[in-house]
Amino acid sequence: MTPPTATAADHEVVVTGLGLVAGPLTDPEALFDHLADGRSLVTEHPRHAEWGVPCAVSAHTDPGVRRALHDALPDEAGPLGPAGVLAWHAAAQAWERSGLPRRLDTERGGVFLACNRMLMEPDELVDVAAHVDHETGTLDLDAYLDADGGPDPHRYTRIQPDTATAALADYFGATGALETRADACAAGGMVIGSAYRHIRTGALDVALVGGAENLTTLAAVTAFYQVGALAPAKGQPPERISRPFDKDRTGFVIGDGAAFLVLESRAHAEARGARVLARIAGYAGVTEAVQMTSSSRDGSDYAACIRAALADAGLTPGDIDHVNAHGTSTQANDACEAAALHTVFADRADQVPISGNKSAMGHSLANSGAAEAVLSVLSIQRQTLLPTLNFTEPDEVTRGLDIVTERRDAPVSAVLSNSFGFGGQNCSLVLTKAG
Repeated sequence: MTPPTATAADHEVVVTGLGLVAGPLTDPEALFDHLADGRSLVTEHPRHAEWGVPCAVSAHTDPGVRRALHDALPDEAGPLGPAGVLAWHAAAQAWERSGLPRRLDTERGGVFLACNRMLMEPDELVDVAAHVDHETGTLDLDAYLDADGGPDPHRYTRIQPDTATAALADYFGATGALETRADACAAGGMVIGSAYRHIRTGALDVALVGGAENLTTLAAVTAFYQVGALAPAKGQPPERISRPFDKDRTGFVIGDGAAFLVLESRAHAEARGARVLARIAGYAGVTEAVQMTSSSRDGSDYAACIRAALADAGLTPGDIDHVNAHGTSTQANDACEAAALHTVFADRADQVPISGNKSAMGHSLANSGAAEAVLSVLSIQRQTLLPTLNFTEPDEVTRGLDIVTERRDAPVSAVLSNSFGFGGQNCSLVLTKAG
């Protein structure tokens, strides 16, 4: 795979704002400090045990936080679903911190959101089930629509991920490009890459880009459990279950959350005196067709994606100081990613520190790549590497990698951030110091 060739006309892409919601935390620095101290967001979910779900833990949004964020929405936000509410807070926070005016009112700005389609809540499923003839397998749609005034007329609007994209674009006057992606677990990285390319090629000056997911629902948890992706609790403390790259890993812990970045061309940011936090230096997003839930076991497809991102950044493996791994804690993903890192870094593989943030904050699918990009920016800012919780012993494939297990101060000029999703969706980002 050959990445786009950089030209003299390309615009440097920088980060000027960050925003985030995760668990009970509502800003990026609070999350970074929480993870740096070795603390987890994974707890027992208040309803999973009631639903009879075997994996009754998650990194869910605190109910009180969710209510407060919903109550704080401006009228202009319109009807937003649970993920949209999280997205709004993280996006507005990133925008405010960037120092941009309240509205751009120019076609030189855009909004890019990663969010998989939202699913029905248990109460909604019960309402539908009441009108199903289980003998014939048919739904009496008229009866469902007429019952008690019918379903919520705004429900369709709320479950559409692009509702939040359009609302944010209208609110901030950034309507030059609107993009909503659902590339599974890679979507958060993919939208950052897409926004980066819009700015690098001169199509946009500013992009509000990020991800949001509300996944700790009965339908989502049941679906991932049925395909064997979720880690069974088996009586373990919740915070001990997610263990990327460890030989005893058994699956991922699902999570909610939202994370946003403001990207700008360096020229635009400097012209308005903005504080530049970091630079998006390279990106590769590719699709493979090996298997729905796994990549090539030798890591070759992941390695090709990583190398393409490095080439796009004009860097070599020797220039990378830190890897923010996809690290889901599933057997297949971690083995493929570990093999890819061995392939790319070769003799340096044991010298490049690797962090798996999902060990502490769960896997929020489309949001995960955006959240990990935010944490990568803060690692560059603070020259600090975050720990991978619960890693105690490698297996044959993960052996020989430098898995960071406690907060570590280190020089960080360039970070590789990976996102590898179901369906063969692969993405790698390279973030560097502002320079």
